[in-house]
Amino acid sequence: MTIFEKMAFYVGIFLTLVLLFLIFFSKNGVMEYGKLKQQEAQIAAQTVQVAKENRKIEQEIKSLKHDMNYLKHLAKHEHEMAEPGDLIFKNTPDKADKKEKTP
Repeated sequence: MTIFEKMAFYVGIFLTLVLLFLIFFSKNGVMEYGKLKQQEAQIAAQTVQVAKENRKIEQEIKSLKHDMNYLKHLAKHEHEMAEPGDLIFKNTPDKADKKEKTP
């Protein structure tokens, strides 16, 4: 092998190594591509979750606008309201219970 052929061979190997390095580790290389694919999968999962929440909220809005029974249920159970004629029971502690709790 002549000196020119040896030099061409080593330059070829050097360029091949540089290109492989750039392919894997550059700004738009394979490593960055893998990170971006992972981010894409996470965002897709978040999108599915948000879509489910949106459907749930849309259904609740629809119920609030059109379902009187749902409104009554919310008023009674979440806001502690009562309809006329409903009996309301209040539990008050007995005097004996008060004596036990006080030091």
